[in-house]
Amino acid sequence: MFDAESVSALRRQFPVTERLTWFNHAGVGPLSAPTAQAVAEFAVRAAREGEVPFPEAEAMVEECRARLGRLLRVPAESVGFTPNTSSGILLAIGALEWRAGDNVILMEDDFPTVTYPFRLMLPGVERRTVTSAELVEDPAVVFAHADERTRMVALSWVHFLTARRFDIEAIVRFCRERGIISVIDSIQGIGVVDCDWSAVDADFVVSHGAKWLLSPQGSGFVQVRAETMAGLRPVNHGWLSADWREFNDIFSEKPLRAGAARFEPGTRNYLGICGLNAGLELWERYGTAAVEARVRALVARLRAGLEAAGFETVTPAEPERSGAFITCRRPGACSASIHAWLRAGGFVCALRENLLRVAPHCYNTEEEVDRFVARAADPAALTAPPSDCKT
Repeated sequence: MFDAESVSALRRQFPVTERLTWFNHAGVGPLSAPTAQAVAEFAVRAAREGEVPFPEAEAMVEECRARLGRLLRVPAESVGFTPNTSSGILLAIGALEWRAGDNVILMEDDFPTVTYPFRLMLPGVERRTVTSAELVEDPAVVFAHADERTRMVALSWVHFLTARRFDIEAIVRFCRERGIISVIDSIQGIGVVDCDWSAVDADFVVSHGAKWLLSPQGSGFVQVRAETMAGLRPVNHGWLSADWREFNDIFSEKPLRAGAARFEPGTRNYLGICGLNAGLELWERYGTAAVEARVRALVARLRAGLEAAGFETVTPAEPERSGAFITCRRPGACSASIHAWLRAGGFVCALRENLLRVAPHCYNTEEEVDRFVARAADPAALTAPPSDCKT
């Protein structure tokens, strides 16, 4: 659990707190000093010694894989590293044999990470859609769109804009019973909403470390169900998908690696994985449940303060129906103007679709929340709207 002393100690590890109040973790999470140091040390060693020897670098990769397995509560071998969340979606798409007449069920207002690959890569596959407003009320809206030609359901777990959280357990169960592949983009929840992903049992869970896991860009990962993996067509396989122990014997054929490591086709992003490995130490120490409790307490304080100041929140209040951030607007006001006023005062949140998305983390404080609310409610925030204001 977090108390005042542990929060104070944790804050000292995040240099961003010296300059800014960072409430944009649903966009980008700042690196801690220990994470930045781990990446720097890896890079400096490569500069001074020519390389970090392959066995040592690979041992670090496997340590990170094991930490991700513990975070997700899944076997470590079911986790593979990717450049980003999009790569995980592309892996899932490429692993199936698509035919004319097939269909996929998507969320109409999902983040483009999920929707664009299907539009750009599968023009001949029918895209059936539901909305986040429908889905948060009842997962059966997905069921109503499925038929014998539905090959995949691909959805976010937590909506990027409204923080609506969906009953993915029911959706995955429905898919499993009908042989439909389930793909869950978990990036807006992993690390800040506690979940046993072995119990969810989705075919593909895709994510990235650069938001709530406070890790570098390029530290994506995918978790693939073992039974699903066995039936996939070969995809994203390269020379490092094979099990190389040393490089003195190049030409004898090497076996395919076990687990999701087979989807890592070439040289890994060692710097990104090094940063993710270091960043995950926070979750090794506290656990996701404690992080979630801390962040939800801050979000509840934000909600109460903002609503008292005349803001409308569009995020569901019930924890079981929401992620761990809040999105709001002030009726009749230009959110772009308020956003600019906040940024000028050192408060960083996101402006999306003329809504303010406010996403604190466990190292933020109640005092920062109160100052954010006071700044947002300042009448000066309403003057001189920027030219990019939507109405």
